[in-house]
Amino acid sequence: MRLHDCARLRAWTAAVVLAAQASAVAAAELAGVPVAGWAWARIGADGRLEAQAAGGAELAPDGAVLRPLSPATPVRVASVSKVVVALAILRLADRGRIDLDEDASRYLGQILRNPRHPHVPVTVRQLLRHESSLSDAGGYAAELGDRLADSLGPAAWSEAAPGTRFDYANLNSVVLATIVEMQTGHRWDRAAQELVLRPLGIAACFNWSGCPEGFAGTGAVLYRKSPDSGETWDRSGPWVPQVDAERPPGGCPVRLRSGALCNLEPYLPGTHGGLFSPQGGLRISAAELARLGRSILANAGGFLKPATHAALFRPVRVKPGGEGEETDTRLMRFWSEGGLHCLSGTGEPLTDQPLAPRRTTGCGHLGEAYGLVSGLLMDPESGTATAWLLTGTADRPPPGRSSRFTALEEALIRRAAGP
Repeated sequence: MRLHDCARLRAWTAAVVLAAQASAVAAAELAGVPVAGWAWARIGADGRLEAQAAGGAELAPDGAVLRPLSPATPVRVASVSKVVVALAILRLADRGRIDLDEDASRYLGQILRNPRHPHVPVTVRQLLRHESSLSDAGGYAAELGDRLADSLGPAAWSEAAPGTRFDYANLNSVVLATIVEMQTGHRWDRAAQELVLRPLGIAACFNWSGCPEGFAGTGAVLYRKSPDSGETWDRSGPWVPQVDAERPPGGCPVRLRSGALCNLEPYLPGTHGGLFSPQGGLRISAAELARLGRSILANAGGFLKPATHAALFRPVRVKPGGEGEETDTRLMRFWSEGGLHCLSGTGEPLTDQPLAPRRTTGCGHLGEAYGLVSGLLMDPESGTATAWLLTGTADRPPPGRSSRFTALEEALIRRAAGP
């Protein structure tokens, strides 16, 4: 990071902290459920930041705050990371390196076919829009030394033909990140910086790799009051760290096989784009996430070609839903041509409208993993970018009263949306 970028980051962080202090809330609770912490940030068309936070970036087991959470605290934001994946792919498309509607095999360096439909190509856009027929049933996490080809066996595919069904799968982002590696010659963590984060001046990184100096030390830990990763809950029990108690875990930004050393030098880009968790490993603060969203809305510096930018926010109704564990077509009703989850804006209750009957519009992505819930929403109607996150709960999040979102998300989005 260049010196003037560091100065900008310090000034931005100071502004965020002041904004958070000015609107601080004492209790870390949402919808009657104790939470480890929450934060939101909103930037309007005028560039004005509003932000708020409560709870801790780090807690003692009894809930005592060891470090406070602020809108400037970096957090693992789970599937919101996929926004960066989409932007990286679109940047390569704008450079003429890939065609979104061509066979992805051309850019992946290996044949990508559903073995049940061996003559049907899988396009890059189908990967972006979760229409590829890939499935998470066979897994998608990678350890150093793994090859993507080994993750694409029969278990990685659904029964559907590519292009016929919407089936949300993390494996799509892993394949897309591998395409990025093949087309740039860089590991995903470095390619994301080169293509997206650095051009927009965003302080963020994947798996704590390539972070600004001191960034990881300020990061948040994710928690649950659950001894078994959310299978059972104990409100009276301790807060149990889930992710990022050590940043990065074991000092290595990638998963290692038992007994292996953290030696990334021999890694050949394009071997397995999932190594740096493109599907969920972005570490970024609520404030920087909102700033990323606002920069994309404004297409700052001509980041994308006008037609590409328009397609990024052009929603298309999703196809009939598949059977993937995370596929919910009542929540994920529209997906843009450029790979973003778009809300319907109807105000219809019990759908994708968290403030129903109030309309909620815009495109972005949602995230949920390891106790965290997060979101980024970019609204072309108002020019507003809104980010939110909560870092863990004391109980299983209750269902929403108005929508397919949980009650905790509804409460947090209500705070972020304002009057």
